[in-house]
Amino acid sequence: MRQFKLFVAFMLCFSFTSAYAQSLCQVSGKSRLAMDQRDDLRLKCLKQKKAQLNVSSCLNIAKKMEYSTNAEEARLVCLYDLRGITIKECHAISKSMEYADTGDEVRWECLRRFNRSLTKKQCNTFAKSMAYPANTQRAEVYCAQELE
Repeated sequence: MRQFKLFVAFMLCFSFTSAYAQSLCQVSGKSRLAMDQRDDLRLKCLKQKKAQLNVSSCLNIAKKMEYSTNAEEARLVCLYDLRGITIKECHAISKSMEYADTGDEVRWECLRRFNRSLTKKQCNTFAKSMAYPANTQRAEVYCAQELE
């Protein structure tokens, strides 16, 4: 019975936090604001509430952006402004990027940020996922030389 109560308490807490994260920074399309104004409100909210967000909820807010350039900017906020990002979360942000150049920027940031804790395999995974061949080559050299 005690385990059941703990399970129910956990599920209630989890559903509350995920509902809270999903409702955070929502702007209605019926608000009579232009698309860019709605995105501006979402981004402003994202920057103000970043201490309350995890990477998943931050990326969900970015996904709701109506302009892809604004979504890309929001994803960069997730990368640079959230605290305690793990290597897996950094990789998730890099995979969510829409533009090749910003995707490579995020991959390089992940390589630099986690330099001391990356395995060669993880480093090479980032290197191989680079969008531009020149970045792939540079990253492979980085993995070979910096992680020895």
